[in-house]
Amino acid sequence: MFKIKPDPFFVVLFASLPLQAQEKDAVSSATTARIPGEIAEGKPDTPMQRPEPLAFKVKNTITRQMQVEESPEMAGLPPIKGKIKVTVQLVADPGLVDPAPPLPAMPITDPAVLARLAEYRAKYRLTKIAFVSASVYEHKRTLISCHPNGEPTQVITAWSNLDFNHFSGFSRFETKGREGVMQTYDLMMGISDMPGPVRVKRLVKAGQIDKAPAPPNLPDLAVAGPAFVVVEGDASDPEAMNLLQGMHDLYRNEGPRMKAAYQARMKAQAERRAYLLANPPKPEDVTIQFWERATPSAAGIQNLKEGPKP
Repeated sequence: MFKIKPDPFFVVLFASLPLQAQEKDAVSSATTARIPGEIAEGKPDTPMQRPEPLAFKVKNTITRQMQVEESPEMAGLPPIKGKIKVTVQLVADPGLVDPAPPLPAMPITDPAVLARLAEYRAKYRLTKIAFVSASVYEHKRTLISCHPNGEPTQVITAWSNLDFNHFSGFSRFETKGREGVMQTYDLMMGISDMPGPVRVKRLVKAGQIDKAPAPPNLPDLAVAGPAFVVVEGDASDPEAMNLLQGMHDLYRNEGPRMKAAYQARMKAQAERRAYLLANPPKPEDVTIQFWERATPSAAGIQNLKEGPKP
């Protein structure tokens, strides 16, 4: 590896290969980077089929009116207010079957436990957790902080020429590491869209933030493809660099699909917001049903036998 310093505060990292070899290696690694599944596009989920309600025998009923205020479905919408009917019913014991008792605890040295742990490690040995924090500026630059495999002390910060909003809608991706082995990442990411330069200047003037961000001169995405600049952390750490490179390889290969899914989610969100504004939801009535058991549960009998615990 060698380093080029276009600015004393930023370090751009490149592979120590000729430019043609760099491009060839980037393309070959990107072709193996993929999202093994669907990307959310904002389509509503298929509603779960509700089970048939039990035929309770009602003994007593109390009904009251109550004024409630609930949080809106989306931020920025008015709260859901209204008067609801709360019904409380005492019903006869329906005779539900007791839940199965919890399994007994097994020592870590038990052969069955050791066998299951070995099976789990073999199955998920190439799966790592990637904690990523992304601050997106004007959908053109993103300041990202990565914790490879969830290590709190192992953090690397970089500027990217990608809009990391496009990395939402999925939670797992695969990419080829520097050793040529496919690596699966479970992505745990927080994304925030930062204010534009005009608002940033106002925030600085008002003393609400220290200073405006100063991203380096990254190449344009449409011209040079995905690129990043490391600004803090150990750039020689293979775990961190594999994650950073892997995310950019992923976008090189899956970027159009990721961008299209993000745009579809934004469109669906705007349509849903417009619908909620035109059709304000009303809080739903609530029915609460309770009963006294005709016979004590097995757990209750066991507690009676054991007596009060100290």
